[in-house]
Amino acid sequence: MEKRAANLPELAELFSEDNTLFQTALTHSSWAFERGLSKEYSNERLEFLGDAILELCISLALYNLEPNLDEGRMTQIRSVLIREETLVLIAQDLHLGEYLRVGKGEAASGGKEKPSNLANALEAVIAAFYLHYGLEDTSAWLRKLYKPYYRLALEGKLIYDFKSTFQEYVQKEFPEQIIRYTIVHEEGPDHARIFTSELSLSDEVIATGKGKSKKEAEQAASKRALEILGKDIG
Repeated sequence: MEKRAANLPELAELFSEDNTLFQTALTHSSWAFERGLSKEYSNERLEFLGDAILELCISLALYNLEPNLDEGRMTQIRSVLIREETLVLIAQDLHLGEYLRVGKGEAASGGKEKPSNLANALEAVIAAFYLHYGLEDTSAWLRKLYKPYYRLALEGKLIYDFKSTFQEYVQKEFPEQIIRYTIVHEEGPDHARIFTSELSLSDEVIATGKGKSKKEAEQAASKRALEILGKDIG
């Protein structure tokens, strides 16, 4: 008989060393490799299952809770909610990095906080939760975890691609303006460069942003520009 989510223990207990299923969900392949274990001891298979379960649960929530949304809008919202960036935010809310088991080399490169590792671990945990508690309780648990992000997505405020959002905004509000991004400064050693990008509308600089890559700097400048122009981005 399936256990009920209402009686779910604290995460520290759920992720304890005695809970093999959840420990597997939190095991990076590098940890298994260093111990001479096969990939079945890592979270890769659970991650595959969790990805499908997450998409199903989000789809069910949108279908059952948002009767006024058409297929296109539901697809758009679901896409934002299952993005790596959203998964990372939720993984950070759960402090998954504290429980993640990674190899020594992966740990040395910040593996416990890498976005891809956190997102993959969360998907694996979702699969473990499903296998342990069933679909109904998994859906309820995900609705709880996703509550703030779900609302932001519905309101169009859960934005990650600020550059595209800014371009769409300008095309709608200021169609005569020309957008230009210019990298105006680089600093730091080759392995840790910091780029500064200026964002201009026609010939007027309206915002700057910094990042570890030119793309990241342009995204930061776009986000700042949206804020300056009064675009609500959550």
